[in-house]
Amino acid sequence: MSNLKILVVEDEPIMQERLVNMLYHAGANQVVAKEDVSGARAAFDSDRFQIILLDLGLPDGNGLELMEEFKAAKSEQHIVLVTADDSIESIQKAISAGANGYVVKPYSQEKIYDVVNNYVMVHSSDVDMVQGLNRRH
Repeated sequence: MSNLKILVVEDEPIMQERLVNMLYHAGANQVVAKEDVSGARAAFDSDRFQIILLDLGLPDGNGLELMEEFKAAKSEQHIVLVTADDSIESIQKAISAGANGYVVKPYSQEKIYDVVNNYVMVHSSDVDMVQGLNRRH
């Protein structure tokens, strides 16, 4: 299986732990979790992630602005915003700013599988990896 490395930026400890567990179950090989903008920047600068799950509301900054910063630095990043804000306006703003997806909290295991599968289907020619992920559903 290909090495699937994911960065999670979520400031709520329970939600962060739940999301990390879901991602491992969905097929991630490595998940790095950070709870704020400064930690996310440090992780982003020191490693390469295929997927970034990014909360909009962080204690030391705005997730949307951080996403734009990440996209400007490495445009191939697959960034999915995770938030409790389910307004159409917020979703449209995120997508137009370059988000590759938008997941509303509380998120289900199925939604997290979808995030991983969508990335793999678009970015991987590794058929065994896709089949392995599909068997986990």
